[in-house]
Amino acid sequence: MNLLRKLLSRTATTGLAAAALAAALLPWDWTAWAAWACATAALVLAWRAHPELGPDRDRFARGVAIAALGVLAAQQGAVPAAIAAGALLVVVGFEPLLAVAVATGHMTTANLAVQRDRAWFTPRVTGEAISAGGGVLALAAAGSIITGSAGPLWIAAAAALATAGTAAAGAAGALLHRRRSAHAGDGAVIAALEALEPAFIVHFSGPPGSVYQLDMWLPYLDRLGDPYAIVAREKVHLEELRARTEAPIIVAPSMSELERLLVPGVKAAFYVNGSALNTHLVRFGHLKHLQLFHGESDKASSFNKVTAIYDAVFVAGQAAVDRYRAHGLDLDFRKVGRPQLAAVATGPRTASGPRPVLLYAPTWTGLTSEFDYSSLAIGKRIVEEALRRDLAVIMRAHPYTRFNLAAARRLDEIERLLADDAERTGRAHLWGTQATGPSLVDCVNAADIAVCDVSGVATDWIASDRPFAVTDMAGLGERFPDEAWIAKGAYRIDRDAANLAAVFDELLHTDSKAPQRKETREYFLGATTGDAAVEHFIAEARRAYRG
Repeated sequence: MNLLRKLLSRTATTGLAAAALAAALLPWDWTAWAAWACATAALVLAWRAHPELGPDRDRFARGVAIAALGVLAAQQGAVPAAIAAGALLVVVGFEPLLAVAVATGHMTTANLAVQRDRAWFTPRVTGEAISAGGGVLALAAAGSIITGSAGPLWIAAAAALATAGTAAAGAAGALLHRRRSAHAGDGAVIAALEALEPAFIVHFSGPPGSVYQLDMWLPYLDRLGDPYAIVAREKVHLEELRARTEAPIIVAPSMSELERLLVPGVKAAFYVNGSALNTHLVRFGHLKHLQLFHGESDKASSFNKVTAIYDAVFVAGQAAVDRYRAHGLDLDFRKVGRPQLAAVATGPRTASGPRPVLLYAPTWTGLTSEFDYSSLAIGKRIVEEALRRDLAVIMRAHPYTRFNLAAARRLDEIERLLADDAERTGRAHLWGTQATGPSLVDCVNAADIAVCDVSGVATDWIASDRPFAVTDMAGLGERFPDEAWIAKGAYRIDRDAANLAAVFDELLHTDSKAPQRKETREYFLGATTGDAAVEHFIAEARRAYRG
């Protein structure tokens, strides 16, 4: 359903605009109002999805909707209708160039004291002006149909010309400013950043839904005690980041903007993932480039040779060091445990409840089959086995799960199964936002046993020293622990889920791997745990960027 809603949101605007133009060309009286309604709805949807200027967001649909209104209005006044629609179409047509002009000298920020000399020509104001021009044309078209007069259309023509003229004047001024100093950047933001005197920046890039990768590190970056700024490369993350931190946030989509943010005093850059855009910053050799990553696992991405571009790599324990070295990488490793696990309760679950709780946390499918460790193909059978044994289930899916249509369908099927079972039996299952809203640590503390894939969840779960199983989706069999080292302390679930009954017997009753699990836990996470791990990370991070 989520994918269907996204698909409709992407196609509805264009579909309504096309329907409006088709209806406007028909000769019947009733089609005029149908055309007006469809065109107005298309413009409203475009405005809601695109509150700020964006060069390609619904541009075609907005143009078609405006053209449809122009055709309608022309029946009452051809000249003012042509002026109004034509002026708006020119602005929409040149919107990519206008977007470049607007962005010149204006970077989007949050939590940063920015004083601007020129505030009238901004992305928000310009985008709203274009939307307002379409709205005036829609109102004028309706007024002219009702009154049979061209008067309202002349008002729309004047408003459209004013919008076009203002956009042209602002764009010309901004482009001239850019021509005088091609890489001047946003002077107000640069000045505010210089006043902040950050010791380091945090570089963040990723698709929508990636903020969790940075969020897990923010409390510990705050405790370093030095001012810092977050540089986000995509604007889509701004509002979510604003809600999660008081640290200054600057959106810098281009390399030239990023370069200008390296104000005096910045000694280092932290990274939390392996985004390709990290290379835009790593090229600056005077900075120390420190990779934190957002989890640790036996996935192939955890020994990627690209990691060699960083000056230091923060890892949890000796397992990560050995994994990199086994694949030809001997880097400056900083073993700091996982400070995020300080609040994990070790040993049997302390929370009371009528039945044991299973945490099922499958990973996503990856961008290619090489990185696909997801068990969602057998996820329903895993959950059915848990229900057969009267367990409550916490179904915590990876944030990227719905990027893949097949994975999304399988997740929907599991969630329906849990919803039906909860209604029928009263078992307190958690899924969707109920399971992803709390932190992973909260979910670990609420569960007695876990089933996960080769992923960072396995490494985090082992801090609890409670039984868990890892899925062998590559079908490695007895060779599985040689490839996925975390499996030495876990129970292996076959790719076809044929051994589920035996695995659940171990998880709930026998637990024959308890001694091996303790050894694996220390190998992956080190001997330092709890608050001591947090203090150890803080000390190592300070040493890394202060020198």
